[in-house]
Amino acid sequence: MHLRLSASLAALAFGLLAAGTAQAQQAEALPETVAEGEKAAPSYELQAGNDTGITIIREQEIKARAPGSGDVNQLLKALPTVQFDRAEGRASREDLQDLRPADISISGGRTYDNLITIDGIDANSRLDITQDNPQHFAEPVGNSAQNLWLDSNLVGEIVVRDSNISAEFGRFTGGALDIRTRDPRHKFGGSATVSFTSDELVDYRISDASRAALNGAALPDRPSFRKWRFGATVDVPVSEDVAFLIAANRSRADVTYYRGAAYGSRPYGQSSVSDNLMLRGVADLSPTMKLTAQFTYSPYESESSDDNGVDNLLTSKGGGLAGQLQLENSGATRWTLKARFSHNDSGRTAPPNNYSIPSTSTNGAVCSNANCTIGGFGNVDQWQDNFGLSFTAARDIGPGELRGGIDYQRITAMRSRPETNYAYSRPTSGTNIVCASGESLLCTTGQYALGQYSEYRAYRAEVELDSIAGWAEYSVKAGPVDLRGGVRYDYESFLGNHNFAPRLSATVDLWKGWSLTGGANRYYGRSMLAYALREQYPDNFTYRRNGVSSGGRLTYSDSGWTLYSTTHSTSYANADLKTPYSDELTGAVTGKVLGGTVRLKGVFRWAKDEFSRSVATRVTGTLETGATTTYTLYTPNNDGRSRYRGGSLEWTRAFGKHSIAANVNYSKAYTSNTDYMLTSDNVEDADVMYVYNGQLVSALSILDQNQRLEFASPFIANMTWTGRWLDDRLTTNVNARFRNGFDRIEDSGVNQTINGVSYDVVALRHYRASLDMNLNAQLEVIRGRLGTLTLDARISNLLNRVPMQEYALTSNPYQTGRSAWFGLSYKF
Repeated sequence: MHLRLSASLAALAFGLLAAGTAQAQQAEALPETVAEGEKAAPSYELQAGNDTGITIIREQEIKARAPGSGDVNQLLKALPTVQFDRAEGRASREDLQDLRPADISISGGRTYDNLITIDGIDANSRLDITQDNPQHFAEPVGNSAQNLWLDSNLVGEIVVRDSNISAEFGRFTGGALDIRTRDPRHKFGGSATVSFTSDELVDYRISDASRAALNGAALPDRPSFRKWRFGATVDVPVSEDVAFLIAANRSRADVTYYRGAAYGSRPYGQSSVSDNLMLRGVADLSPTMKLTAQFTYSPYESESSDDNGVDNLLTSKGGGLAGQLQLENSGATRWTLKARFSHNDSGRTAPPNNYSIPSTSTNGAVCSNANCTIGGFGNVDQWQDNFGLSFTAARDIGPGELRGGIDYQRITAMRSRPETNYAYSRPTSGTNIVCASGESLLCTTGQYALGQYSEYRAYRAEVELDSIAGWAEYSVKAGPVDLRGGVRYDYESFLGNHNFAPRLSATVDLWKGWSLTGGANRYYGRSMLAYALREQYPDNFTYRRNGVSSGGRLTYSDSGWTLYSTTHSTSYANADLKTPYSDELTGAVTGKVLGGTVRLKGVFRWAKDEFSRSVATRVTGTLETGATTTYTLYTPNNDGRSRYRGGSLEWTRAFGKHSIAANVNYSKAYTSNTDYMLTSDNVEDADVMYVYNGQLVSALSILDQNQRLEFASPFIANMTWTGRWLDDRLTTNVNARFRNGFDRIEDSGVNQTINGVSYDVVALRHYRASLDMNLNAQLEVIRGRLGTLTLDARISNLLNRVPMQEYALTSNPYQTGRSAWFGLSYKF
């Protein structure tokens, strides 16, 4: 079946291209209003001098290389210092339904360590992004490291800064990603696009590990889904100096799920929807003065249900809205003034109460288990507001340029449970049950009564902070040497730390077209508010009741509830925390080779004072009844550590109608804790010993040797080639990414006793290499006075390889092999 699907997919793709070519030839007779063909833009632009850490991807390449999903972060796979999740290829229903942008790591930073901006608007979450279970009773999951995003149709430029970063940028210890929308064109025109994919256009693959785990058992149903993506843009020139861009895009995923076996294995559908609405206006007030105004609304909703229950549909939210007003002057003193606002809504809606009811009862006859689960855990509201004002200026002073600026942000984060919710359980069944307080899901006379409930009380937690930054740097060229020195100051009221980050860089011209650059820099991170919000959670209370026996009847009344126990959601005590920082040494050689640009670069990072949490301690409290209870207490600390060593070699060239880029990167990354809700290995495993190669070895020494597993493949090789053919009617892009295999020391599952003490045995585990190749093709099938109609085919995993051979699941063993998006676009 897979071979037939692959053959059908290939035949369909080439058939459509062939049909399009024929239509294009027929359309030649139509009068044309297009300009002569353009030259190919570079695959990406390597900046030289003291900006060797900057890479720019322009609009033409974004259109040629963007995936069918429209996720602009995927374009960064062409760059050597950007890492992605190793498990991206999983075809779980949850992954297929998720329309949010991919998480990324830049130069060894964690996914939440980057500065991500959209037209300079901060798109970083200060909230907790570690929770991934949408059915959690307390924590919403709509939030991610990037809380605002745009469809690739709206993006005109992507700028990545991975090292040697100017003092203008702060609040990161990874890298800085700036996604920029395009300006409106001063000529009336518009476009409309639609594209589609489904499980019928996917060749699902199964790893050797999953086949071994299945051990001959029947394969489960293949994931079934449909995805649509469509949008429109209109450029409206109001005058010679004023123009507007109006744009709207929607992405939708519909996925089929199945209830658990006890609930009849019935199919049901869930969907996710991501919208982008944008209004951008540009006015040239004078030859040197430009005013830009922008408003973006990008809500996201994703449905979720627990397979082992009913009436539990939950909707997670994400995205939000953003606005900006920018005044820019390009005179002798070059300055920019920006006022901006963003709002991110990452809460959830869910049924208010949860019930565990006997399946033998009328109310609970929805499953074959002894008790059936009905309902959810209630709404949780969560949002983050960001108000910002910034000013930057530059002027030529003496032999060089002086630049500087100030930035102010007011950030408010809120999480609340607007209404008290309940989870009822512990049923008692019998024909002698009597409900004194009336019939309900809690009690049905002659059938059952529920004897316990957990109370999740309403609350509202809110945290505010002010962020102030100032920076200055001076660049001067003295003969063959170009020097740049700067310093950045950051203060955030939540942590209360005054941080000064020096930035130094120097470039020496070696010979024509070649230069050597070195830099020494410090980067400070930002406050994280998840601890502070969790600390304000109320206690959770459990109540019980027993029936009153009389005359052979067991009577239950709502007045019989009494407090049984209380628990405290894991508490986080206040702590005097430092701001995480990373020290960097970097060096690069840039030059011209084979008609293109080459860059050899090394990046060395030492990150310290990173957020983690203490080991657990047990704290005793007192119930309302006077009884005692205990809960777990953690203290946030700065025990986290990271190291990154990376070397990359890049080459790019554009020639005629073609552009090509190739690069390799070798790196080693170590992290003591993968996120801030975990205890640092340096503390947790300080006294732990393992058996390795027959010898007792400390856990810390093993951790120090290990490469980080996620977002840290040791060797990566990338290639991308864009070509324009048939008088510019056909644009193709082939891109490939190779990730090498590597070994990690991990628990073998075996124990060994030495001197009467049992130790875990660890051994090398091999993770296999992977190769991902993708093909995009856009063919203009009609080109005339009324516009251009283009056929679009975007095929991923062209070689149909298994993305991850170590993936071993039996419930859903599938991974995404060769798959395709097909679409049409019309431009006038």
